[in-house]
Amino acid sequence: MIHTIRGVAVRQPLERHWHVARGWTMQEKRRYERVAFFCPIRLSILPDGPDLPANSFDISIGGVGLVAPISLERGQEVDVHFGLKNRCGQPAEESMMGRVAYARADEGGNRIGIEFLRTLQLESHPLLARKLKLA
Repeated sequence: MIHTIRGVAVRQPLERHWHVARGWTMQEKRRYERVAFFCPIRLSILPDGPDLPANSFDISIGGVGLVAPISLERGQEVDVHFGLKNRCGQPAEESMMGRVAYARADEGGNRIGIEFLRTLQLESHPLLARKLKLA
């Protein structure tokens, strides 16, 4: 995709650009493409914190976007437990370790971006990989 920023054509498919006051440009960099993904989640706050319910809204091989009842501090490590279904429709769970990369409260709740500590792989997380069409 080609964007025009202040009269200059820029080709950066995984970056979004916003114009802000006084002509400054802010970039949101993405390493991996995201896909819409709605799933119940249980967040375990590490090392010994409580478990929190949450709901995802998108996922990539590098992380997950979610909405939670409370906000978390940037850098906080978490274990993300995804409530999934296997091929037979039975409840199944896969989990990924991550850290909070983004947190913002808005009218829809507390939006949190979790960066996985390791990229999602087909071999270790087949159900999540299938959602990303890695399988």
